[in-house]
Amino acid sequence: MVKRQHKIICLVLCLMLAVSTVFVGAVSASAATGDTVYVKVNNGWSNVNCYMWTDGLGSNASWPGKAMTKVEDGVYSYTLDKDYTMVIFNNGSDQTGDLAYPGHGKIYDLSKKTWSDYAGAPSQGPTVQTPTSATTATTATTATTPTQGSEGTTIFLNNEAGWATPVAYMWNSNSDSNGAWPGVKMTNIGGNVYQYTASKTFTSCIFSNSGQSQTGDLTAKDGYIYNNKTNQWSVYDTSPLQVKEFTADPASNIYTGTDVQLSATAANKSGAAVSYKFSVTNAQGGTSTLSDFSSAKSVTWTPTVAGEYTITFDFKDTDGNTNSRTMTLEVKDDSALVKPIIKSVTPANLNLIKVNSTATVTVKAGGGKTGTNLLFYKYVVTDPNGAQNTPYYTLNNIYTFVPTMKGEYKVNVYVQGSDNSTVNKTYTYTAADDVTEPTTVVVPTTAPQPTTVPQPTTAPQPATKPQPTTSPVQPTTAVQPTTAPERLRGDVNGDGAVTVIDTTYLQKSLVHDAGVPSLDQLDLAICDLDGDGIISIKDATIIQTIVVNLK
Repeated sequence: MVKRQHKIICLVLCLMLAVSTVFVGAVSASAATGDTVYVKVNNGWSNVNCYMWTDGLGSNASWPGKAMTKVEDGVYSYTLDKDYTMVIFNNGSDQTGDLAYPGHGKIYDLSKKTWSDYAGAPSQGPTVQTPTSATTATTATTATTPTQGSEGTTIFLNNEAGWATPVAYMWNSNSDSNGAWPGVKMTNIGGNVYQYTASKTFTSCIFSNSGQSQTGDLTAKDGYIYNNKTNQWSVYDTSPLQVKEFTADPASNIYTGTDVQLSATAANKSGAAVSYKFSVTNAQGGTSTLSDFSSAKSVTWTPTVAGEYTITFDFKDTDGNTNSRTMTLEVKDDSALVKPIIKSVTPANLNLIKVNSTATVTVKAGGGKTGTNLLFYKYVVTDPNGAQNTPYYTLNNIYTFVPTMKGEYKVNVYVQGSDNSTVNKTYTYTAADDVTEPTTVVVPTTAPQPTTVPQPTTAPQPATKPQPTTSPVQPTTAVQPTTAPERLRGDVNGDGAVTVIDTTYLQKSLVHDAGVPSLDQLDLAICDLDGDGIISIKDATIIQTIVVNLK
């Protein structure tokens, strides 16, 4: 929650402001309506909120503020609805201190705790009456319909905000614009859609209600449409086959070996059936088809080599219409990564699990290259009634539980490095009586022809082969159910927990104490924690580290 000190700090700032006004006639910077606040999220937060306020004049929302919008990898923004002077960035639990906003074009670094110039911020408008801002979506790539036959830039406006007179102001510099402020009246081409085609190419634009309500300074995107309610650009697409959504999860901080869920949704205005194709192109131009045209709307891609990749989403319908979208993803190498990362969890998010049967959660993680190089795991399971298990950290990347009722179960997976840096992610599963197949594994990445997946009954002799409808019926319980109850690494005495007793037990074995089994009777897989092939005092020390983490 907001710290009480911020009132005292603000009073001091106000006093300083008054003094500076009297003696030098200057006014301190503040975030004005339409400005954009930026933050660099490099401290492990998975989400970030922006809480802004001016003492005595209110705030932008109740605590913890407004969720910020992703601009690029690690950079998030929030566009203001009115003037504020103070800001707190937070993830709902952790937060910065009370920060005085230094003005347009600045970004706050959560790790360094400093403000600096943000190179990606739009420049100040050509006149003092045009404040800056804009959260512009960059995922849309190319318009699927040609723009008007003109050499100038064509822009569109989706007037969901209900402006009476939409106008467009465009410019390249203070001396090179499409006219005097507020610009040129746009042409209504049907419904809420307005169009303006300039006589030449311009790089920047501002939409406004005849100079009143207005956007910030935007990068003019030829052939794109801007929504003045959501403050986002998108492809102006008049195709009968409309792309509703195309996503990658995760879309940033992707490391080699990470499972990336690619999903898309499209619809034909006439109701014609839609097919989807997913492909990936590497930096050298090599293209691989992850999933050919089929009804499957998602596919899992697991990159093994670091680099930049272009993902192509292709769409076609039974009426013969086609469409496509692309996005660029960066894959990083985690071989020397200090912070822990979650690469995948099996079963995947939104899968089904069976009531009164063992559900097995398997985590693939990376990073943690510091200290002992060990990764610790914790699993918090919340049932449909809100009841939770008693979680603790362990070296096991496999966890089992038995859902006892139908409904939604949430499993919050935590992975912690030996330096206590932690990452977590929540996965949702639905427990049901009859589980025939996973709901999200429609198109495995290894299937060259995923179009055959929806028709398992047409396989040559499915009933006499692996019987897919009866054997892997519950992938959530068939991952490694027989290995799930295995002993914890570090549980030397086999009592089901890793405690200081295990340290003592191992030390006694090392000095050949007659009261405990000898070294050759101990399980190497359980006791050799540093992986050097022998059981030594170093392993006992690591167990002590584990015990500290468990506390």
